[in-house]
Parts: sequence; structure tokens; C-alpha cells
Amino acid sequence: MAANRYPLRLMEVFRTVFYTPIHVAVGGGFLESEGLDVSFSSCPPELGSVPNALNQGVADISGSGVMRSIIESDSGAQTVLPHFAEINSRDGFFVLGRKSGDGFRWDCLSGATVIPVGFSAMPWASFQFALCKNGVDPQSLSLIPDLSLPDAVAAFKGGQGDFIHLPEPAAEQLIADGTASLSVALGPVNGHIAYSSFAATEAYLERNKETVHRFIRGYARGLTWLHESDPAAIGDAVGGFFPGVPSELITKSVARYKEQGTWPAIPHLAQPEFEGLQEILMAAGMVKEHQPYVKIVRPEFVRDALA
Repeated sequence: MAANRYPLRLMEVFRTVFYTPIHVAVGGGFLESEGLDVSFSSCPPELGSVPNALNQGVADISGSGVMRSIIESDSGAQTVLPHFAEINSRDGFFVLGRKSGDGFRWDCLSGATVIPVGFSAMPWASFQFALCKNGVDPQSLSLIPDLSLPDAVAAFKGGQGDFIHLPEPAAEQLIADGTASLSVALGPVNGHIAYSSFAATEAYLERNKETVHRFIRGYARGLTWLHESDPAAIGDAVGGFFPGVPSELITKSVARYKEQGTWPAIPHLAQPEFEGLQEILMAAGMVKEHQPYVKIVRPEFVRDALA
């Protein structure tokens, strides 16, 4: 390893335009310019989850849902996987229907057959929260559950379901080919929440503070560029992460996310959005009590790195 270079194994949950802040940091050279030699990957299916990857030493830092640490804490765990920097400030999933979105009303979902995202509990919890806010009983939906993203898309294209629940660029692809139209974006409905963030084990954070600080500084500069750049420039920067997806659909996906304020301008994972996420988890019955912010979030890493 060259002098003053630091290795970093960085992971994402799965490949989606929702995680554009990560792709910008990696592909835009912002992490490399901080002296980091980054090995970047998506979480292997055989590991089951990002916490498993981190705890088994397969990755050093990964995007993840703070939801998992909140649930573990609520279940009685004395220590949980800490989170230290925000990736997404809003829900990045969309409800698509077969009819024109212009005529969508929330009560259209009551009694409808819906294909929800099947690979994580958080998107469905947030979807339920939005339903309840708008007077729809989630129990009234008929679900086609537990499908992978490709299988969910294939099922909808094959005629199953009245609505489907997807992130980008899958949503944009179905809209472009005429299979579906946008009914509602859940991000603006549920507001500013700590939807996903970076996590690492406590041991890694304590033993590798210099690497973590360099990561945060590079990531923060990537967020600034993301905040100041137009969708076309961002689409060009991250398009290589999505081979086979037309560049115009990547740009449209980015534009949709930017318009609804999906990505933070700074990496600080603050308490208000943390509490907003807990409200969703409590409403879904996934946790019983509010868990302490200081037990789960390590804000001092961003504060110290950017001081």
C-alpha cells in the first residue's frame, strides 16, 4: 500500500438510484481524494443482511437501515450496531398503478391487490404509515408478499397486482415501458426521516478513526457536489453503476429524488429524523418504546471529521 493510503471495504444494501450519495462518493473520486483505497460491493445474498456482513468482518462500513439497531435495542440488546452519517433523508419508494396517476386517490388502495417490496421490513412499515395517515387500513390490502425485486417486477408485468411498490430505477423503467404510472411518492408523504445511514461496528469505529474521518470528509464533499449539480450531470456520474439501464431513465430517477429532497446536503444524522423513523416503527408495531438516540447514533464522528 502506498504511503498515506487507507484501505476501505464499503458496502451498500442493494443497487438502486436511491443510494446515489454512495455512488457519487465512490465514482466521483471523493473518497479516493481523501487517501482511501475503496473496495465497493453490494451485500451478498448469502449473508442475509448488512449487520451480518459488518459483524462477520466482510465489510468495514456499509449503508444500512438504522431501523435494525432500533429494533435490537427495543428487544433488550445492551449494545447495537452504531450509525454515524445519513444517506437518505426521506423514503425513496414509489407506489405505481396500472391506471393513470392523475386519477389516483388514497382510497383506491383500499381492497386493492398490492405487490410490496419484499427484501426489507422498513419499506413496508413506511408504506403502512403513509396509508394510515391518509385513511387507508393496511389490513384492507391484499398483498403478494416476499418477492425479490426482479420477481416483483416480473409478476406485475405479467398481470398480477393492481399496484406495485418500488424504488428507482425500477419504477422509472415500468413507467417508461407503459406498464405502470406513478400513483404516489412516499418520500414527501412521510417527511424527513433517517431512512438509511452508514454503520460500522463499534470496534471498527474506535480502531480506525482516521479512516472513518477521511471517509466522512470525502462523503461530505460528494454530498455538496450532489446538492449543487443538475440531474443530467449526476446521471452521467452514476450511470456506470447501472449497466443496461438507459441513461435517460437514470437521469429521470435522479431528478425525481432531487425534487423531493431525498438526499441530505450534509452527512449529520440528527435526532429529529431519527425520532421520525421511530414513529413509523412504533406505528407498525415493530418497536414498543422510543430508543435512546445516544445509544444508536454516533454523531461525534461527523462533528469531529468536519470540524
